[in-house]
Amino acid sequence: MATRKPDTGCIRPYRPAPPDFVEVYLRLGQDRAIEEHFRTNWRCITRWIEECGGDELRARRASITGAKLKPHRRAGHARRYVLGLRLGKIPAPSFFDAELMEDGR
Repeated sequence: MATRKPDTGCIRPYRPAPPDFVEVYLRLGQDRAIEEHFRTNWRCITRWIEECGGDELRARRASITGAKLKPHRRAGHARRYVLGLRLGKIPAPSFFDAELMEDGR
């Protein structure tokens, strides 16, 4: 029985962006509606956005809707994990905690 090789886009090319993707993205945004319209997943939509203009395309969408750009959301959980913020903010030590640390107790 042959095992399935993982497809990284080299064996079978990735699905290219449709010709009307920019217009549909500007109308619908990156939401479940655009995934259903093109019958694909969010990773493919994100790749198409990067291929069709990236930040410029997002800025055009933001100017249409009047919403703020959210560049920090593109990094997602991975950015927080790498920076060590996965557990939330750790409170700064209080005066008494600092005093205990100096004594070495």
